[in-house]
Amino acid sequence: MEPVRSMIFTPGHRRDLIEKAIASGTDAVIVDLEDAVAMEEKAAARDALADLPPSPIPIYVRTNAIETGMLWDDVIAAGQAGVDGLVIPKAEDPGVLREIDGALRALEVTNGREIGSTAIVPLIESGVGVRANYDMMRSSDRVQSVLYGGGEQGDLVADLGVTWTPEGTGLMYSRAKVLMDARAAGIQYPMEAVFMDFRNLDAFRVECEIARTLGYVGKVAIHPMQIPVIHEVFTPSDEDVAHQRHILDEFEKALAAGSASIAVDGKMVDYAVARVARAVLARAAVADRAKARSTQHS
Repeated sequence: MEPVRSMIFTPGHRRDLIEKAIASGTDAVIVDLEDAVAMEEKAAARDALADLPPSPIPIYVRTNAIETGMLWDDVIAAGQAGVDGLVIPKAEDPGVLREIDGALRALEVTNGREIGSTAIVPLIESGVGVRANYDMMRSSDRVQSVLYGGGEQGDLVADLGVTWTPEGTGLMYSRAKVLMDARAAGIQYPMEAVFMDFRNLDAFRVECEIARTLGYVGKVAIHPMQIPVIHEVFTPSDEDVAHQRHILDEFEKALAAGSASIAVDGKMVDYAVARVARAVLARAAVADRAKARSTQHS
């Protein structure tokens, strides 16, 4: 899975909006077959996956949940379309993710695609999903990211009975547990899902900063005006990048000289500190790739 800072939902039955989403500045697009599509448009949206607009950025598809009876038709259509990954809403069952893995493998073989090239991204939206998250993260090598769905008036908020606030007090445990499970399972790209009041960018920034502080690497937008805030929060500053690169350069020099613990700018640096520095530089590299891609297609 290509690392990203931002993704944006767009209705699957509106090609014009899919094209706008691709051009919005986001790092990736999620073509939605679920909440953004009325029941009478579901089949048309699914069929439209066969003719997605060309895109320089990754395209994912949010399927319908398994209890709707539409999941497998969505998986087949998305797999045949060769999208980069599937977002699975209301994810709760590791067994279902393993079955999706098997279906995608068959589709990749049939369509001549690289085995394992289609990612699976569970969307956690229930207490059961929070509880089962670690097992879902370990269910398939395709699971390389997770979306924590703590949006205002969303399914998780309703399921837990918490009072939603931008500061996230009522969601503290579930938000931290999903992140902890993901990291424990070796997931490199845990992300947060949507913030519903897209006009309230100040509160949105607060939620982004909470997510970043906890260890999430990005967030999903529902409107293009949210994307600059996401990128500002989840992209390391030039000063931080320079500082972390200096730390890593000095540490690697020390390693070459036979030392694994040194002082840099008056602070001790060891393997753990170097690991943090590498993570910051990796996040900066995501922004650099996005900037290069934007320049190439401008």
